[in-house]
Amino acid sequence: MKDATREMKPSYPVQTANDEPRISPPQEPKSVSRSFRFAWEGVMFVLSTQRHMRTHLIIIGLVLAAAWGLGVSGSDWLHLLFAMALVLITEMFNTTVEASMDLLVDTYNPKAKVIKDVAAGTVLIASLYALAVAAIVFVGNKRLVAILGGLSALPPRPHLGAIQLVIIGGVVVALIIAGIKKRTGRGTFLRGGVVSGHTAVGFLVATSIVILTRDIAISALALALALLVSQSRMQARIHSPAEVIIGALVGTIVAAVIFLWPAG
Repeated sequence: MKDATREMKPSYPVQTANDEPRISPPQEPKSVSRSFRFAWEGVMFVLSTQRHMRTHLIIIGLVLAAAWGLGVSGSDWLHLLFAMALVLITEMFNTTVEASMDLLVDTYNPKAKVIKDVAAGTVLIASLYALAVAAIVFVGNKRLVAILGGLSALPPRPHLGAIQLVIIGGVVVALIIAGIKKRTGRGTFLRGGVVSGHTAVGFLVATSIVILTRDIAISALALALALLVSQSRMQARIHSPAEVIIGALVGTIVAAVIFLWPAG
């Protein structure tokens, strides 16, 4: 017969003298406001830690300004807003997956890389969808077509039209970037290096449109597209933020010199 005086073990953990004190976080009652607050903290965390998320928001703001200025229809507004929301949602999903993998895996793991790459792929697909929606909405806009159609009548330089000057600017940008890459020995003509060539061309075109049209809506749309190009270079880990900024400065300066330099 078992000893009746044996101390029975409790069914719950007991803190001993050698254990560190365990302090449970305070439990708040469940409520709608509490759930909303936690969700908002998640959104603010992504905004404060993810550079791509902030870039997306800047692009979205520019596209919304362009849509308002060009007077897009109600159905087009819905298409744009859905595409924007999809990009933000996938970016937050990508952040969640990356944080989960970093929490579970301390060293390089091929399977973790696949998971992260697939999550990043959702952002890429959503961004391409948003770009397609924006193209469909804006290309058929009558006001945009009228403004762009009038560019050929602008005489910024004798014997040269706006399109010719943009082409000349593209050649100048290509020569500058090729020279920088050759001198530094980093990257190829179309990839990598200390300057993002794609970003430079994007901002060359955007700055040219801003100078030629002097229209807020068109300028916002052009800058949004240029930012989207630069963001894609960082998203693909081809260029760093500094390299993208240098490319944007090169494109902007070349366009400003070509179009604003006094004609002789």
